[in-house]
Amino acid sequence: MLKAFAIVSLAAAACLAAVPALPTAATEGQQDRYTMTPAGGGFVRLDKLTGAMSFCSGKEGDWSCKPMPDAERRLQGRISELENENQALKEAGKQADAAGEPPSSGDRLPPSPPGELPMPTERDVDKLFDYVEGMVRKFKERIQRLEKEAQRKEETPL
Repeated sequence: MLKAFAIVSLAAAACLAAVPALPTAATEGQQDRYTMTPAGGGFVRLDKLTGAMSFCSGKEGDWSCKPMPDAERRLQGRISELENENQALKEAGKQADAAGEPPSSGDRLPPSPPGELPMPTERDVDKLFDYVEGMVRKFKERIQRLEKEAQRKEETPL
């Protein structure tokens, strides 16, 4: 029991000795800027001002803090970049419209259809009917072939 108490006391003393060695805010009014929470062999440091989190660990009095990944911050940064790019493109479009320049190749619309379509010639109509006639002929031939195959199967004894 005394041995366990001694180990716990030494661990607590080591933690207390290490805390002053951790970086702290030196300016007045920022004394409570950081909070430290024990976690996995070190401490998680939260910067209350910016929301940034770091994992601090150390051995033999040599402490260092590494920033923890912040997905939210990266996403907000990317959103800001895209908003700025979008705004720049809108402004460039407005300037091009004001200068009377044609839109860039990516903004071109397909040409509008002509007002009146030309009437098909008699030759065009004949080609269409020849095509449809060929389709009907092939359709009839296939139906006849399928009927013949069905009759052969009915006549064949099991």
